[in-house]
Amino acid sequence: MEKQSFAVRLQGAIFYKSLVLMRKTWKVEIEGQEILDRLYAENKHCLLCFWHGKYIPIFPLLKGYDACVITNQSERGNVITEICRKFGFYNAQIPDEPNRNSYNLMREAMSAKNMCGTASDGPLGPACQVKSGVVRIASALGYSLLPVSVGIRGKIVLKGRWDLREIPLPFAKVCMIFGEPIDLPPNLRGGQVKVWEERATKEISALSIQAETKVEKNKRRKVNATIKGQVS
Repeated sequence: MEKQSFAVRLQGAIFYKSLVLMRKTWKVEIEGQEILDRLYAENKHCLLCFWHGKYIPIFPLLKGYDACVITNQSERGNVITEICRKFGFYNAQIPDEPNRNSYNLMREAMSAKNMCGTASDGPLGPACQVKSGVVRIASALGYSLLPVSVGIRGKIVLKGRWDLREIPLPFAKVCMIFGEPIDLPPNLRGGQVKVWEERATKEISALSIQAETKVEKNKRRKVNATIKGQVS
C-alpha cells in the first residue's frame, strides 16, 4: 500500500473518525451475520458484493474482520484506501478500465485474503447492476459471491450522483442483511457469465428492498404504538 499524501490522509482521518462517532449512535440490526461468520471461521473464499451507493455504513459495521476491500485507482479511491487502513482492512486499487493488468492486480489482492469486498456496480455504474468482471474473477479464483445490502432510516441521499450515495446521519436506524453465498462454477465464459451476473444482481437488489422495508416497518410500528398509547 503506497503512502498517501497529507491531504488524502487528512480526509481519510476525518471520514474515519466521523464514522466511528456516528456508529456509536446508530441503532443497528444485522440479519444473516451467522452466514458471514461461518464462511469466515471456515476460511472460505468469499467476495462480499454490495451496491456502490450503500457502502458507507459497511465499513464500521464489519470492523474487526480480516478482509480486503477492492476500490478503483482515483483520488477518491486513495481516500477510501486510507479509511480502509484505519478500519484495519487491506485495500487493493484496480484501474477503472478492465485489462490484463487490472485482472492480475485483482487476482493478487484476492489471493492475499479469504474475504474480500467490492461495490459490484462501481466505480461508474450503471447503478445496481453487477459487473461481469466481478463474476469472472470470482469464478476464476474459486470465490463465492456473498450478497449484502443495507437499509437506512435517517440519511442524506446524494441525488446528483449516479449511485444515489446514502450517508447515514447520527442516530440513524441501520439494517444490514446478508444473503446466502452464490457458488459459481469454475472458469465461466460468455453467456454463462451473464446468467450469474443477473442472478447476483437480483439477489443484492432483493436484499436492499428487504433491508429498506425492515427499517420503515419498524418506524410504522413505533408510530402505531405511540398513537395507541395516546388513545388509551
